Amino acid sequence: MQIKSVSLRNVRQFIDPVSIRDFGPGLNLLTASNEAGKSTFFDALHAAFYFPHRSWKQKEAKQLEPRSGGDPEVEVAFDYDGAVWKIGKRWSSSAARRQARLWKDDVLVAQAGEAEDRLAEILGASAEGGPAGLLWVRQGVVEMSERGEEQDARRGIMDSVAGEVEAMTGGRRMEEALNAVRKAIDAEMTTRGPKRGSELERLTGEVDYLGKEQSRLQDLVRRQESDLELRRKLRLELAELTDPESRHADEQAARKAAQDLEAAKAHDEKVKAAGASLASQEAKRDSVQGAIDALSLKLTEKQQAEEAQIQAAEAFKAGQQALADAETRLGTARQDDAAADQEQRACRDMRDRILKAQAAQAARSRRTDLEKRIADAEALRARTETLDAEIAQGLSAKALAALEAHEANLNVAIRARDRAAASFTVRYEAESVGRIRIGGAPVDGDTARSITETTVLDIDGIGALELRPPVGAGDESVEAARVVLQEALTTNGFEDMAAARVSAVKRAADEDVLRGLTAQFAAIAPDGIDALRKALAVLPVTGEGVENLPALDAAEAALDNADVVRAKSGATLREAQTAFDLADKAFARLEGAATSAGERLVRATTALGAHDDPVTDLEQMRAEVATLEDAVVAARGALTALEAQAPDLRAAEAVAQRTASVLEATRTRVAALERQLAELNGAIGQRGSEGIEEELETVSGQLAARRTRLEKLQFDIRANKRLLKALEDAQARARNRHVAPVVQELVPLLRLIWPDADPVVNAETGMITSVTRRAVEEDFDVLSGGTREQISLLVRLAFARILAREGRPAPVILDDAIVYTDDERIEQMFNALTQQAQDVQIIVFSCRQRAFRALGGTPLVISREDAA
Repeated sequence: MQIKSVSLRNVRQFIDPVSIRDFGPGLNLLTASNEAGKSTFFDALHAAFYFPHRSWKQKEAKQLEPRSGGDPEVEVAFDYDGAVWKIGKRWSSSAARRQARLWKDDVLVAQAGEAEDRLAEILGASAEGGPAGLLWVRQGVVEMSERGEEQDARRGIMDSVAGEVEAMTGGRRMEEALNAVRKAIDAEMTTRGPKRGSELERLTGEVDYLGKEQSRLQDLVRRQESDLELRRKLRLELAELTDPESRHADEQAARKAAQDLEAAKAHDEKVKAAGASLASQEAKRDSVQGAIDALSLKLTEKQQAEEAQIQAAEAFKAGQQALADAETRLGTARQDDAAADQEQRACRDMRDRILKAQAAQAARSRRTDLEKRIADAEALRARTETLDAEIAQGLSAKALAALEAHEANLNVAIRARDRAAASFTVRYEAESVGRIRIGGAPVDGDTARSITETTVLDIDGIGALELRPPVGAGDESVEAARVVLQEALTTNGFEDMAAARVSAVKRAADEDVLRGLTAQFAAIAPDGIDALRKALAVLPVTGEGVENLPALDAAEAALDNADVVRAKSGATLREAQTAFDLADKAFARLEGAATSAGERLVRATTALGAHDDPVTDLEQMRAEVATLEDAVVAARGALTALEAQAPDLRAAEAVAQRTASVLEATRTRVAALERQLAELNGAIGQRGSEGIEEELETVSGQLAARRTRLEKLQFDIRANKRLLKALEDAQARARNRHVAPVVQELVPLLRLIWPDADPVVNAETGMITSVTRRAVEEDFDVLSGGTREQISLLVRLAFARILAREGRPAPVILDDAIVYTDDERIEQMFNALTQQAQDVQIIVFSCRQRAFRALGGTPLVISREDAA
């Protein structure tokens, strides 16, 4: 079984729901300060598993009840047998509210008594409460004493591991056999390996040395064989490179390649000279042709300049006339536009006079409305101020809530006093005539009555019986709560809660009325009374009347017509202005063009000044170009003939370079081969003189012999170990019949804390009676409190492992259980907890946050949940 989560509601200080979730399968740790609720969760877990939901009168169940009253509720989820189970219990003073429910994989499988029975089957619990008394350690309960519920619960566990003490089989003969086998093993082995000076150590060392020597000699033999093969290959390569015929052929090829390269270079010089001659002839021809082109351009430019001068003069005269016409049209348009503007202004002035007169008439009506709204707003403000004063005298809802909270505290104190008060019940005989009365009123039978104050019972035919409640039985809490309530009422100016509630109701009603008045004020004066007054102040007081003015429609129609006329005149003016601007710009351009044409003709005439007869000079230069062209054709033919006969210079250079490099590479390789062969001959000769093959054969024989002897010795040791194990198993099977399970689990744990400790366990009870450390036996009762605490915790861990092996796994829960352990020992206890947590779920609650940080494990937190 492994706990998954636990949730509480109405348990001690936790009124609202809280939970711890995500428990892990191994070690889990919750560290929190004192009073954080760790012990509350511990007790709630214990109650959920081992206190029936009907056990309200038990001290342990009632201790879960919060001080303010309520029904404690606990839910625990846990894994068991491959399923997720959840047990939920509620304890209550009312039998109707008590509840127990059990779920399996979120399906409700049992309720009430059936749920308790199913849970007991899952836990395998005994009638005394199962293993929790041993494995679940409450705060301050650590020792394995012979008293109390913890011992009773533990006896149920001991039934599964203890029996009659019987004589072990084997006796002295078994011990002698064990000692003989151990002696034979110890002569050759220690726990760390071969014993120093033993035959096993000697043979192991010799086998290791001979094995390494054999590997070294084998490497030398393989290297000798490799060098012999390499020498053979190098000799073949050297013979090929130094062959006379091959060497002569390479030299002949190199000489021929050099001669071919020189011939190619000489022909290339001839080609370059022919190319230079062709370039000279072409340059002369191109120079004369350039002069021809320049003179032709100058003649053409003069002719075109003369034509352009004639055209520019004609255009200048036409542009001058067009500018004069545009200037006349512009003057007429300006006069028409001025007249239209004057008429438009007159119509607009009349329309504005009519609008101002109408606005003055509307302002008088607006003034009347604003004066009425100002008066209404001032009246609402006065009523609002009166209500504000009345509301301030009333009790607010917040203050009433505070008084009602004090009243509720008083009622809780009274109920608590009444629940704790003494009571009496009258049971009348069936034929009885007399009655018991209080203040003259008969007391009903079979009904419990609480005694919270001195009460006098009048008994018919007997007399009076005076009953007094216990002194101070809850009266102090009631009186304190009553004083607090009365002080709060006095502070607020009320005699009782009824008067306070009446004041609060009146204030709430006044606040509703105030909200209505505020809304009316906002509707009348949304920006305030001052804004209304400012709007009134800006309204005109008097204005021109509309009686002697034309109608607004007629005035607007006249203005619209004037606007149309003015728009047309403005458009005409803009068109005339644009035409004039264009004509002026065109005239300026034509004037500039005429000037430019005259200047162009002067420049063209000046450019021909060096030629007395430009046409004759042009014909002579063309004849010279023809002669130079014939010379260019002849030079190009000579160059083409030389290029056709030219050898490939780059190819000749490549062949010469290649053949020369072949000779150089051959000389370099021959020298390298000769050096490498000399080195190989020396190494091969040296190894041959050392006789490594004979030495390898000798070492291999020695190694085989030593290995055979070592394997036989190792076989004997393995046989003795198997025999020792068989004898020890036989002895253990006899011991396992009584307290061996406890000791077997406990000793490794003790030795984590005390490496040389051995417990002495009573075979009948399973209790630790003493502990042997450093060959000294110490009685358990005389050990220090911290040591007893540690041993008792280790015993619980051992029993938890036994339960797990028996198919009854139970978590170990510790609530501040290592409070007396020093800093050094506590880390060893952490190691023990971590080791056991591999097979058992362990849950640790502690207030020592800094010390337990080194424990590790799954961290747990107490988290609050919605109280839905």
